[in-house]
Amino acid sequence: MKKELIRHEFWHRPLDQYAINHALRKGSILLKAAAKIRIQGSVAKPGHPREGRQTPFSGNILYYAQHSVAACCRKCIEYWHGIDSTKQLSDPEQNYLVDLIMKYVEDRMPDLAEHPIKVPPLKKIQTEAP
Repeated sequence: MKKELIRHEFWHRPLDQYAINHALRKGSILLKAAAKIRIQGSVAKPGHPREGRQTPFSGNILYYAQHSVAACCRKCIEYWHGIDSTKQLSDPEQNYLVDLIMKYVEDRMPDLAEHPIKVPPLKKIQTEAP
């Protein structure tokens, strides 16, 4: 999967600071729970109104992970994992995708703590009026 063009991009693209901070603020335990919620909300049911566009490309490590492991939309899930895109994902199928997501997180952030770490918010860059 790492060799396919879009998957390769997400396995090797540097994580943005918002995604890193999000992961640090959650820790691996809460991030896994968030991944389960993300899968349930974005791809568990067939016929998502934004099918193919329901997973953003940055801002959250779960987004990077979903694209990297082909859990970003039902079309990718069917193509890469052989799970029928017309039926609701079962609990074992959802858990399988969550486990793949967490393997990506472990690979990209091997030192991520289990529990949340306090991280100061990023300051927004203020633009000056011309």
